[in-house]
Amino acid sequence: MRASSCPKFEQEGFTLKIVAYRYLESKSGLLPLLEQAFGWPFNEEEFNRFVRIDPRLKNGAVGFCALENDKVISYVGAMDLATRTLDGAVEQVGGIYGVATLPGYTRQGLSTALFKTTHEYFKGKGYRFSFLNTSPTLVAYSLYKKLGYSDVYSYPNVYRVLNTTKATVPRRENVKLDLDKILALYNNYVRNKVGLVVRDRAYLEMLAKDKRLKSKGIICTDKGYVVFTKEQYFTRILELVALNKAEAVGFIRTIEHATRGVIFARAVFDKTLRQVYASRGYTVLDEGHGVFMVESLEPEALFSQVYGGDFFQTSMDHF
Repeated sequence: MRASSCPKFEQEGFTLKIVAYRYLESKSGLLPLLEQAFGWPFNEEEFNRFVRIDPRLKNGAVGFCALENDKVISYVGAMDLATRTLDGAVEQVGGIYGVATLPGYTRQGLSTALFKTTHEYFKGKGYRFSFLNTSPTLVAYSLYKKLGYSDVYSYPNVYRVLNTTKATVPRRENVKLDLDKILALYNNYVRNKVGLVVRDRAYLEMLAKDKRLKSKGIICTDKGYVVFTKEQYFTRILELVALNKAEAVGFIRTIEHATRGVIFARAVFDKTLRQVYASRGYTVLDEGHGVFMVESLEPEALFSQVYGGDFFQTSMDHF
């Protein structure tokens, strides 16, 4: 299915038009839709800037909108994701994000129609799988189950409460973000891993332009790096890449010294790294509320056969 196609969907006496985001004449209707669903005050100019720099969006439909009389009433986002399979091949798959319907239009089959359109779009690109992130605590989870999605895993998380005394911030020189070094370290770290582990410099440039990767929020050595965000009373570790346990311990200690209150990390799939956190007194949740789900777009495509049981990603890969 071409991204520009406009299928009709009839339900309870009215006819809807489905249009790819790129071909939506007026995108202002996404503001109330996405703000109501996610508290996200959609800004067309800013979002389009992000689309241009994000390799997962820049060459695709971005998403599909359901319109009633040119009013956007439902949306399903569509991404192109690069994965590594068990045999070491790079396989492109679909990624679902931003599923939303305006109040007053729910439970009328709109999301189902948009998912059908999105799945056909993915199939047209030759994709065998569609992925999404959600939580069993959300109403939408039951919809995804009905649409054929199944749980692959939930996200392992780690937490620690530190003392509330003033943090000792280590002195650091302001250094330029070395994306090539970070990419080389990451590729070395994931060389034998399967999953969302395919990155290039364009992906890191996107993270840098989006401020998720910045010099003040990263510590980098010749044996790894740690990416973090620091607030007054907590620090979140977004990604920790270490080529050995000693380096991982060193990064964690450095972050602890700079943290006042709480320190935590989500999507810690590296079992060795979880053991390092546990050895330092962290509470380790092997399963959290966050769930990664998959739908096979081809009957013969089995996730377990393509990816095995150790699908890897970090918080920097979240979509």
